[in-house]
Amino acid sequence: MADKRVKFDFTVHFTNGGSLSAQDFRLDIPGDDISDDQLAAHLIQDMRLLMAGQVDISNKEIIAEPHKRQPIDTHDLPQRTVDLSSARVSLEELMTLAAAGSVRIIAEDGESYRLSRMVS
Repeated sequence: MADKRVKFDFTVHFTNGGSLSAQDFRLDIPGDDISDDQLAAHLIQDMRLLMAGQVDISNKEIIAEPHKRQPIDTHDLPQRTVDLSSARVSLEELMTLAAAGSVRIIAEDGESYRLSRMVS
């Protein structure tokens, strides 16, 4: 199987103000496809961004290209993002989402959290 990368444009809006954007950015991915929420989480983790809120992704294209470095650990990257400042979600709904996979939560105060189910 050939290595895959994703080429995309993005804007990361920070919860404490400001933003970061790039065009034609490339990032190694572990499989043949990646959802926008997974890509946002991968980007945030890979760039070690703090106070990251909404991430806008556009012009996403999966390309066959050799990986440029050792992969980051993506096994528990959030599969979804829930912004509590714009969506009213109960704790029960959040727990149901977390049972299916890690969830990135943006709290009303702008802090970002990851909710995941602990397996024993």
